[in-house]
Amino acid sequence: MGVAAAALCGSLTGCSSLKELTSSSKPLAGAGVPKATPSASPSVSPSAAATGDAVVAKQPARPSGPLDTGSVVHRLKQGNFTVQLTYWTSDNAKLYAAESDKTLNVAAHIEDADSTHRVAVSTFQVTQDDGTKRVVAATDNGRFDVTPPYPYNTVVALPPATAGATRLTLSVRLDLLVETTPKSNSYYRSTALDTLILPLLTNGAPE
Repeated sequence: MGVAAAALCGSLTGCSSLKELTSSSKPLAGAGVPKATPSASPSVSPSAAATGDAVVAKQPARPSGPLDTGSVVHRLKQGNFTVQLTYWTSDNAKLYAAESDKTLNVAAHIEDADSTHRVAVSTFQVTQDDGTKRVVAATDNGRFDVTPPYPYNTVVALPPATAGATRLTLSVRLDLLVETTPKSNSYYRSTALDTLILPLLTNGAPE
């Protein structure tokens, strides 16, 4: 042991050797220990409620309707002949709502029949059902010749529907008088029934 070491050891009570001194040395508290870095808090986006933004429920889309393109043709088989019904409108049917004006044009003519048997329309009727109330929208009684090639044409103004209605179901009825044999002036009745459904806008639903 050198003089400097002996002097150091002599000045420290209970130190028997330099080896004991150096072997008992410990790092200072906290020395060499890396400081903990606080973890970043996860970012939290404000909720709709916190920002005051109301959540707007998406309105159901309006289903497409037969008059969205302006016209539609239905064919009704009546025994040995066919009644062709053509519906059309100059309105924008995509904008129909319960309270809006609706004008419907209807044309009926006979197909697959000869012109020797006379045919006449005796009743034309349209009934409107909006799911809450059912009303007769139009009735036409008479004797209207529809022997080919003559058609039957009429215009129907539909009444306003119940507020909140989502669609109109139109029931169309044509009573036909068909000559039994040519020039016999004897007729039998044939009734043609058809249905036309018009979807309606509700609560601002998109087209």
